[in-house]
Amino acid sequence: MGLAVCVGNSPLVSMELRWARRKSDNAASTFPRSIPIYISTLKTDINLEELRNLFSHCNHSCNRLSENGSNVEKIVDMKKLQTAISHSDVVVSVFCKPRHADLHDAALYTDEESLASSLYPSEFRRQYKDESSLGDLLHNALPLTPSTGKLVGFGRAYSDYGLTASIHDLMVLPSLQRMGIGRLIVNRIVRLLTSRDIYDIAALCFEDERPFFKACGFGDDRMGSTTMMFTKSLEM
Repeated sequence: MGLAVCVGNSPLVSMELRWARRKSDNAASTFPRSIPIYISTLKTDINLEELRNLFSHCNHSCNRLSENGSNVEKIVDMKKLQTAISHSDVVVSVFCKPRHADLHDAALYTDEESLASSLYPSEFRRQYKDESSLGDLLHNALPLTPSTGKLVGFGRAYSDYGLTASIHDLMVLPSLQRMGIGRLIVNRIVRLLTSRDIYDIAALCFEDERPFFKACGFGDDRMGSTTMMFTKSLEM
């Protein structure tokens, strides 16, 4: 697998190491403020099983006609997912160290541990660091790559290679949201598409995702068009 080097602001970079920084909100003080992430636009870096797991963790459905969209495991068919990825014009995957991706497990602490973390944050942070480093010291010493990291963010786009394109399946692991990862994915997709002179880019999103895409520079269609879905009837 070839390595592409990041040079300046080139939109053609296929691999890049960046830092994702947690915003100063109500995030637990035991969580790191910033973590290294690995961004890849190579389809060969996508593990379909990991991608399906990300669908599940993000409660993201690729079947917008289903009334039970939360049942992701039954919706995401591996063969169809593989076909969708192979036909996607742009894919962007984000990886981080497994220990950083598993920080959401901190929500499973007992009441006593939660109290200790709030009363003695320094001691709790030191203990958590010691326990995690004992088990993952060797793995964490390895450089961050798609093979050593965990998939925590994803997005893809279809295009006609000339006029229009649309963004689909933007996902970020819930425990790592509000760290700018989603915007990095969207920006990378847009840069790749505009480098091919495709500027008519639509974002297929839910209503609660509209503020995020507006913050990324998207707006209402000036032609007033909306997305409509064909519903296949069993009688047809």
